[in-house]
Formats: sequence, C-alpha cells, structure tokens
Amino acid sequence: MVNNNEQFSSVVEIKKNQYIVEILTEIYNSGAITIAQLAKKLHTSVPSITVYINELIANEWIAEVGSSKTKSGRRPSLFDLNPNKNQVLVIDINIYETNFYLLNLRNEILRRKTLTFDINSETLIEDLKFESSVFIGETKVWAIGISSPGLLSMERGINYSYPNHNENDRSLAEILQESLKIPTFITHDTQASMLGEHHFGLAKNKSNVLLINLDWGIGLGIMCNGQIIKGADGFAGELGHIQIKPDGMLCHCGKKGCLETVASALALINKAKQGIVEGKTSTLALKKDEIRLEDVVDAALKGDEFSIDLIFDIGRELGKGLSIAIHMFNPEIIIIDGVLTKAGELIVSTLNQAINKYCLTDFKKNLNVLISPMGDQAKIFGTKSLVYEKMLGLKLY
Repeated sequence: MVNNNEQFSSVVEIKKNQYIVEILTEIYNSGAITIAQLAKKLHTSVPSITVYINELIANEWIAEVGSSKTKSGRRPSLFDLNPNKNQVLVIDINIYETNFYLLNLRNEILRRKTLTFDINSETLIEDLKFESSVFIGETKVWAIGISSPGLLSMERGINYSYPNHNENDRSLAEILQESLKIPTFITHDTQASMLGEHHFGLAKNKSNVLLINLDWGIGLGIMCNGQIIKGADGFAGELGHIQIKPDGMLCHCGKKGCLETVASALALINKAKQGIVEGKTSTLALKKDEIRLEDVVDAALKGDEFSIDLIFDIGRELGKGLSIAIHMFNPEIIIIDGVLTKAGELIVSTLNQAINKYCLTDFKKNLNVLISPMGDQAKIFGTKSLVYEKMLGLKLY
C-alpha cells in the first residue's frame, strides 16, 4: 500500500517534470531567455525557476549564453538549449531522392547525404536500414525522424500510397527503430513543413495559415486557430486529389482529373514534353526528351513564351483548387514551398490572378501569398521538432 509520503513525493516529482518540460518547450520555441522572463511566461516564481534551471544546467540540457540588454543595473543571464546535448537524424524521402540530415538541438545541420532511391523500389526498406546505419556510424543519435509523401496514417505510421514502405503491417518507423535500436518517428512531409513554418518561419505567431507544397505532387498544410489540422487518420490536406477535370487524365491514385495531373511539377514537365512533340516553338526543343523542371523554369524566366504559358496554366489550375481551401479556412497567409517555387514571382503572380478570379472579395482582401524563404529547411526542422516533442512527451503546438 502506498503511504501518504510516497504519494506526496510522486505528485511533487510529476509537477517538477511538468515544469522542466515547459521550460524546455519555451526555450526551444523562444530561444535564449532570462529566468525572470521564464517565470513570467510560466506563471511561477523566480526561485522555483532557478532551481529547475540549475538542474537542467547540471544535466547539460541548457547553458548560460550571455546577458540580456538592460538600461541600468546588473544584466540578467540568458539561458538557451545546449545544442550538443543530443543529435537527431532526419530522413527526408522524396519521389526521386532521399536526404539524410544530422542536426543538433538548435537546428544546425552537422552533416548531410543525398541518395537517389526510387520511392517505389522493392528494396527501399533494406536500402534505408543499411544507408542509415552507414550515415550514423559511431555518432550517438538521440532519435530519428522521417518525413514522407503519400497517404500516411499519423496514428500508425502506415503509408497507404507506398505499401513497399511497410512490412507485415508495420510502419517504416517501427522497422528502422527495430533495426537501428534508436527511437524513430514518421510524419507526412507537408505536415512537417507546416510545423517548421509554425515554429521558425512565416507561420510563426500566425493563427490561420495554409501551406501549399508545390512539388512532384501537391500537398496542403492547414493551421486553423493556432492548431495544425491532421484529420481523423492524418490525411487532411490532400488537395492534390480533388477533382478539377472530370474527363481529365488518370491520376496515379486511380481517379481521373485530380489537381496533381494538371498543376504539379510532374504535370509541368509532361506538358512541356507534349508541347515540344506537337511542334510548339520554344528553346526547350533543344532539350528534346531530357527536359527537366529547371529547364522549363529557366526558359520561362528568360522570356520563353511557351514556358511562361505552361507556368501560367499551372498557376491558374492550382488557384482553382486553392480557392476551395481559402473559402473553407479563411487564412491570413498562404505559404508556398516545394520545387515549383523555383519559378519565383511567375508562380506567385499567376496564383494571385487565379485567387482574384475564383475567390470572393472579402476572403482575399487581407490575404498574402508568399514563397517560403526556408525552402526545404521547413520540412527538416519541422520533422526534428516532431522528434523533440515525442522524445520529451510534450506538445509543441
């Protein structure tokens, strides 16, 4: 039977752990901070925070990093995460390549490696196990985070778009964790980008945000009233599979006329190749069947009319689909990321034109459409934030 002293001790320990988690959360989100600022944010006393700070310093979680600026008197010390306390491996799976990143707790990329894995390869699991082990080497890795495209169950980690990423009803995260003996977590790539923007990018201090991932497919990250929307199974945001053209092309999902078939990077390249075969006048004709995304974007930026028209068509169709999401969620900002952002203002201007055409006036009055300056870092840092959250057992958003 548990006596009263043991119960009291247990309650005190739980309370202390809660405060420590809250301190680590606040420092992670805000950066270097003073004890007085922490006490105010966490609604507790300076002496209590001081005790916890000293314990975290002793355990090398945080370190004193200087003094804050004051008009007079003694400058209070600033405390920040010790970036080298733990290191996280982020595995970013794309359709044509997989990137490995080793990061410290302050999002500094210590090492990177890119490998050309076919996302549909039957050997992908074994390849990932081997290459992850090689990349880690003798490094002590705290945890692993995986970002992946496709219909990904956030609860189970099962990828329904790429069944070769699962094995015997186990997720890729479970498989890698068992193989490498390191805690491993998996998330959808667009959800990861949304989380990264929320903590470190254009969505910071925003409450209602849409993030459109213009990549080889099309994904949508949704933040509504400060909460990132995942849906019942984690599938929220599959904008790429709303039907735009009922009699359109067959999508890889099995449906006809999905937005991805007319407004993704893959659609852009396919349209460019088809146009050249049909005899369209363009500098892309010199490339023949070797046309890459960069070729189309570069030609458009240099004034190639055919390439400009292609990007305009992509933006118009995308704007139709995006206008549905705008009317549903009423965002204050739309963030664009993914490979198509290489088109810069060309894609932004065409999107704005389409939004002006298809959205009600009041919905677009104060709406900003911006390209993310973070690029792929939003996804990398967002995946790492998820790992941090999971490892500490806390909720960062």
